[in-house]
Amino acid sequence: MEILTPILIVGIIGLLAGVILAVASIVMAVPKDEKAEALEEVLPGANCGACGFSGCPGYAAAMAKGEAQPGLCSPGGGEVALVCSAIGHHDEKTAFPV
Repeated sequence: MEILTPILIVGIIGLLAGVILAVASIVMAVPKDEKAEALEEVLPGANCGACGFSGCPGYAAAMAKGEAQPGLCSPGGGEVALVCSAIGHHDEKTAFPV
């Protein structure tokens, strides 16, 4: 019987910690930009900075916000530019900036 009390105390503490963590994960959830994630999946992932941004995640976020045009990714080439312009709802003229 003496062992039952510590087992119950540890079980209750574990249950409370689980509930607190579950609530915290819902309250502190960071919203994700689905368009930026889709654009990042299309990019080659070289993170070379040839587009003028810090890497592929930065370039994808800028395209999703409308701050960058598709077609700046040198390693991706024209095929990536066309797919990015389709995801970002750009026309083909803006996919290849001069």
